[in-house]
Amino acid sequence: MLKIGKVLLLVFLALLLCFGGSAVAKEKNLITVFLWDINDWDPHQCYSDGARLLTNIYETLVIYEDGKVVPKLATSWEKSDGGKVWTFKLRKGVKFQNGEPFNAHAVKYSIDRLVTLGMGASWIFEGISEIKVIDEYTVQFISEDPLPVDLMLGSYYGPYMMPPKLTEEKGADWFQAGNACGTGPYKLQSYEKGVQAVLAKFDDYWGGWKDNQFDIAIYKVVLESSTAIQLLKRGEMDIIESVPVENIPDLEADPNIRTLISDGIANVFYDFHNQKAPTDDINVRKAICHAVNVNELVETILGKTATVANGPISPTMWGYNPNLKGYDYNPEKAKELLGKSKYAEQWKKDGLDITITAYDEGTVPMAVYIQAALAKVGIKAEIDSTPWPAVWDKLKDKGSCPQMTVMDWWADYATPSGWFFGNWFVEEEPLFNWSYYSNPAFEELVLEGSAYEATDRAKATEIYAKAQQILLDDATGLFVADRKNVIFMRKDIKGFKYLPLYNGAYWIYNLHK
Repeated sequence: MLKIGKVLLLVFLALLLCFGGSAVAKEKNLITVFLWDINDWDPHQCYSDGARLLTNIYETLVIYEDGKVVPKLATSWEKSDGGKVWTFKLRKGVKFQNGEPFNAHAVKYSIDRLVTLGMGASWIFEGISEIKVIDEYTVQFISEDPLPVDLMLGSYYGPYMMPPKLTEEKGADWFQAGNACGTGPYKLQSYEKGVQAVLAKFDDYWGGWKDNQFDIAIYKVVLESSTAIQLLKRGEMDIIESVPVENIPDLEADPNIRTLISDGIANVFYDFHNQKAPTDDINVRKAICHAVNVNELVETILGKTATVANGPISPTMWGYNPNLKGYDYNPEKAKELLGKSKYAEQWKKDGLDITITAYDEGTVPMAVYIQAALAKVGIKAEIDSTPWPAVWDKLKDKGSCPQMTVMDWWADYATPSGWFFGNWFVEEEPLFNWSYYSNPAFEELVLEGSAYEATDRAKATEIYAKAQQILLDDATGLFVADRKNVIFMRKDIKGFKYLPLYNGAYWIYNLHK
């Protein structure tokens, strides 16, 4: 999963449409602007920012909101046999946008297809041994081990319902070419690669419609956030996020704009390559942690958009450990540790060379700050600004992966184990373990904790607390910041609510003027 913060901009324009010279009803339009295009239109393959749009076309059985699982296409559920059997009752009267009925067969088909494709977030559901259709509106998930199926089905990636007949007829290539069909409130009207996607309201949506909701949503591909800021100030744009920190005071001072700051679920850290010199030495890794004043970095560079991290898990995620013992800012201690490393002679003579990634505009200031901090203790750092996704290919190769790699991570679904499995478990083919870290004791704790997620999350939290401390003791990375979500919107927009788990997604259906 691509874990990199990007700009998402929302614009609402009222257009007067004419036909044959006569004015027709005024449509209420919304324009969402992406920094990059959508790469995966198949919701069972999408594992990146395209989910921001797809959540308005496709729906899941449940969603995760305010720390709990709430109904969506499922109306109720229960678990039995110690979390090995989950039974979901489904919403009746729901249609897919092509007219196919939504029912238990569609649920079984969709999750089976996700796992069979083996792409995107399919790994989340690999523990499901059987999906059983009990009746038209009852479906059962069965596993050999206890699983938090309620959390899994609320994932941001993967468990979206698709129409079985159409999907079989058209195939994955049809969807990937820029086509869509879900149960959601908006259907895909048109798509022009690299330019825009236009969504129109689905008249038969099960939730119904009110007059003040938006009829059209246009997702445009835009490369410059500065342009959007000016459009917002002129009233031609209604909502923007992820603006550069230096632009925040100006927007806050505008009487026509409202600033909303809320806790997010994403965090920022730098992986240390555990198998590449010189960060293969734990003394060097610990020295880097002591050399960087993280408090100052966050205050001066990230400002209101983040708080200082104390470890690998965001505080908005259950299982977070507030009592971790980390590394204080202590340059002299850093020099002492470098002197104890196996590279001590090299450090005293020539310094140590490392490479830091900074693969997009927002990560450059952090890399520059760290570079300067390391220079003060005798570590020379080069900044690699290779653009994403080219840099990703480098990271997945042990030889070309740099010593320090910035990671912007948020949850696949509402569990801390996503951070652990995704970032620090040994992988045959590296995907996100860019630290090339391996610790059987850590992995054993995570597996033990995950076994309690379905039945005793307090017990899982206790175990995960120990796993987090191991990551700090091993100095697997430099944990920098827990991101906040900062939104600027025109004051006449109503109905906005940010759900941290669904990073960057907006439910257009909830918005109105």
